[in-house]
Amino acid sequence: MEAPAVAPGDRAGELRLRLEAVELLRLLRRWWSLRELEEITGVPRGALSHYVSGSRVPSTGQARAIVERVLERLPPGRLLGERIRGAKGMVDTQELVLDPLVLRLASLWASHRYRGRAGKVLAAETAGVPLATAIALGLGADLVLARRSRENPYRGYIRGEAGEPPFSVKVFYAPEGSLQRGDRVLLVDDLARTGATLEALAKIVIRAGAEPVAAVVLIALGSEWRRRLAGLVPEALAMLEIG
Repeated sequence: MEAPAVAPGDRAGELRLRLEAVELLRLLRRWWSLRELEEITGVPRGALSHYVSGSRVPSTGQARAIVERVLERLPPGRLLGERIRGAKGMVDTQELVLDPLVLRLASLWASHRYRGRAGKVLAAETAGVPLATAIALGLGADLVLARRSRENPYRGYIRGEAGEPPFSVKVFYAPEGSLQRGDRVLLVDDLARTGATLEALAKIVIRAGAEPVAAVVLIALGSEWRRRLAGLVPEALAMLEIG
C-alpha cells in the first residue's frame, strides 16, 4: 500500500510526510518494542531509536517506506481487531475511536485512498467527530458537521433524514453554504449498524448539489448499512467489519 502521494518539488508535502512518519513511530512505540518495529518497518532499530527520540528525521524516501510498510502490515482493521480481542468483554467503541494510534492509522488509510478526490469531510455529531477530524486533517479537507437540530434560527439548513416514519427517523441538518454545488464529499462515521446516519448525510450532500465520493466507517456491524447506501454513495468502506 503506497503512502499518500507528494508532488515533485512539494517541499512542504515532503516535510509533512517525514514528520508523519516520526509521529507514527512514536505512537507505535507505545505498544511495540524497537525489535518489533524493525520487523514491521524494515528499518534498523538504531535508526528507529533516533527517529522516535527526535534526534533525527527520516529522509523523504525512508519516511514513505515507513508509512507504506506500516499501512501494509498494520492496517487499521488489524489494530482494531487486536484491541477488540484483547478487551475480553463489552467493547467501548468510544475508547477505540479516541485512541491516537487508531486515529493516525485511519487518517493515513483514508489519505491513501481519497487525497485529491475529496475536498470536504461530512460527519454527524458527536461520536464520529474525532475520526472525521483526523481524516479531514490528513486529507487537507474542510470538515462539516451535521447536527440533530437547527441551532441558529436565522440561518438556513440542508436537511437529511433516514428511517421508517413516523417513529424511527433520524434527521440531521447542515448549514446552508457549508456544502456547495460541485463539492466532492467524504462521509465519515465511527460505527455503522443500520446505516441510517450515513444515509441522512448522503441525502444532505445530494440536496446541496455536491457529490458524495464515499462513506467510510471505523467499525461496521453486518452489511445492512452498505445495502442502505446503495444508489446514494459510489463506495462504502469499513476499516473493520464484524459479522
